[in-house]
Amino acid sequence: MKGGGVNRKLASAVADLLFPPRCAFCGSLVERGDVCPDCEGILPFRREEDSLQLIGETGFRCALALYYDGPVREGIRALKFGGKSWRARVFARYLAQTAAERLGGEFDAVTFVPVSLRRNFERGFDQARLLAEETSRLWGLRAEPVLKKIRHTRAQSSLNDPSDRMRNIRNAYAVPRPDRVRGRRFLLIDDVCTTGSTMSAAADALLAAGASSVVCAALAGGHQKESGKSLG
Repeated sequence: MKGGGVNRKLASAVADLLFPPRCAFCGSLVERGDVCPDCEGILPFRREEDSLQLIGETGFRCALALYYDGPVREGIRALKFGGKSWRARVFARYLAQTAAERLGGEFDAVTFVPVSLRRNFERGFDQARLLAEETSRLWGLRAEPVLKKIRHTRAQSSLNDPSDRMRNIRNAYAVPRPDRVRGRRFLLIDDVCTTGSTMSAAADALLAAGASSVVCAALAGGHQKESGKSLG
């Protein structure tokens, strides 16, 4: 037992030398924890009265933990495009707290907005799935992959007009096994909610497959200078 403990400590020390702890948002080295003091002091948290938005034409309720500004945008982009999948574990804490506070009692199952097979192959993972899995783990639940993106679309970030975003993503999601969602209340998770078109399209697919209700949550969305505006 003693030898095993020594080996684990040695392995941890070697890992720290090769992969020193870094801030989940800006990527700088940290002495302890996983968020540096600089980022911790400036994280753009949404106010309680502005942390719940209505999205899409259906008006799905969506809980948002942070604004998509500063270190939050930097951290999410590193997660999605820099292969820094470990950051999802840190981000999930913020998402889980906000979703529980704003939507607690409104869902009994968790799923996520999936990327296309092509994008999953390019990145090596699905960032929304990672976030949903880590968030669910904090609640003692399991994220269920019930949605499928049935066609590859242009990146929503490349489209500025909300109507273009809605057309781009319309009918892009389906539920291959409706029996897995029928009559159930889902929390739908994504990393960023910009105009709400992506999440609402996925939520519509869940309802069409027989889900009794859908609420949504994302780590970040909108900007502080636009606070108070709906993401519909």
